[in-house]
Amino acid sequence: MKIAFSTVCCPELSVEDAVASAARWGFQGLETRLVPSGPGASALNCDPMSIPPGELHDLFEDAGVDPVGLATGITFDKQVWPPVVGRLFQSEEIGVPETKAVVAHAAEAGIPFVRVFGERLAGGEPAAWGWRRISERLTLGAQTARNTTTRVLIENSGSFARASDLKQLHDLVGRPFLAMSYSVLAAVREGECPMSAVESILPNTEVIRIGDIAEDGRPVPLGEGTLPIEPFMARLKGLGYRGWIVYEYPRLWRSELQEADAILPRVAEKLYRWVGRTPATV
Repeated sequence: MKIAFSTVCCPELSVEDAVASAARWGFQGLETRLVPSGPGASALNCDPMSIPPGELHDLFEDAGVDPVGLATGITFDKQVWPPVVGRLFQSEEIGVPETKAVVAHAAEAGIPFVRVFGERLAGGEPAAWGWRRISERLTLGAQTARNTTTRVLIENSGSFARASDLKQLHDLVGRPFLAMSYSVLAAVREGECPMSAVESILPNTEVIRIGDIAEDGRPVPLGEGTLPIEPFMARLKGLGYRGWIVYEYPRLWRSELQEADAILPRVAEKLYRWVGRTPATV
């Protein structure tokens, strides 16, 4: 397993400072979040799309840190409205052009993954329609990674928060340039036990996203909450998982949380201890 964190932990840092900090704190990799369109957008200073791909590549290479991926908030669930007339004014390929742009940036920068979401099935229509709309758009989005070294990752969220639904969506697309990213917190919020659920998706999973929460749902530093992340890591190790572990601490949306330099060095130490390795032996 390889250890990384997301820049949602440190929205006040520039990309340059975030990469340098990842090296200083002992992480192998860094996942960079794109500026979200909703609340928190103005608080993110480390938008990777603002840096030319060649410079972005060199930033990581010079620091000796691996780029894990570009984490977008792109979804494929929006309905075209009104159903008939709306097609005259809106593209049915919602989310696809945005995915294509990010994939192109990632591929040129040598970044292996671009994260997207399926998101939510709409009420008031048959579920099969929503599955078809989302899977068809996701297929087109994933195909933008064809002939590149970058792959699109579909992450569990919304109506696809459980591993079984995520796997079904992934398998509906069935393209080699699509893999999965699994968020432990998203699964837990839907009542899923990641300890038992993760095995079914592991062969096609490249990123597993972890965090920790208190009993009331507040985000807390890793190991200080209610989630059994240490046993979960042992489970992954036993299953032979060799992909990325990405730690998230959502300071991007919760500015009252501790700053990254107060918690991330300790997080790195815990993660290496839990996987039975040290930075020097990675």
